[in-house]
Amino acid sequence: MKRALVRCALGAAAAGGVWAACRPRMLRWGATAEEAQRSLPGDDLVPDAMYVTTRAVTINAPAEAVFPWLVQIGQNRGGFYTYDGLENLVGLEIHSADRVHPEWQDLQPGIDYVSLDPQHTMKLTIAVLEPPHAMVIRTGAPGETPQEPGDFFKGEIAGSWAFIVEPIDQTASRLMARWRALWRPAPAAGLAAPIVLEPIHFLMERGMLRGIRKRAEAAAG
Repeated sequence: MKRALVRCALGAAAAGGVWAACRPRMLRWGATAEEAQRSLPGDDLVPDAMYVTTRAVTINAPAEAVFPWLVQIGQNRGGFYTYDGLENLVGLEIHSADRVHPEWQDLQPGIDYVSLDPQHTMKLTIAVLEPPHAMVIRTGAPGETPQEPGDFFKGEIAGSWAFIVEPIDQTASRLMARWRALWRPAPAAGLAAPIVLEPIHFLMERGMLRGIRKRAEAAAG
């Protein structure tokens, strides 16, 4: 019994060490140190965030060809360009678009929103829209008070999600995604967030950035 307990303890310590080593890379996958530390549009929406990620990809397409794919994200429009099959296992009915839809491009900050579910019960308001450079969405429906930090397990998370496109030259650009989140501190949430939220968020957002890159590059030829 003692030997088994020691093995379990060593295994847990090893897993914790691996996670501690991998976590910083997950939080800023693809982003440079300068990009991760830089102030971006929308940072002020959740100024005291306890969970911040900055991820990025280089896309061989101009910013003007990348930004339209961002404008149409959402269950209510073009999906999220990531793993539709995984999202649909939980009934989200996501069908990611493979082309830019003109009818989804004319959006208004503070009025239009990104829906996460088919019933539109989880709305994120478009807070900033500056083509072809920045789009920022925040938790909370249009016309409502932004979500206050609350119970992590009830989804009462104050969050902002920024997408920034910066030109490298006439044929390439950088796409950055920054998520800032805050909830009411609690021991259980402090354990659950790194184990559940962070790996899933990393997997899906990395897939999203790759999905946008694939579509934008294919459309740009």
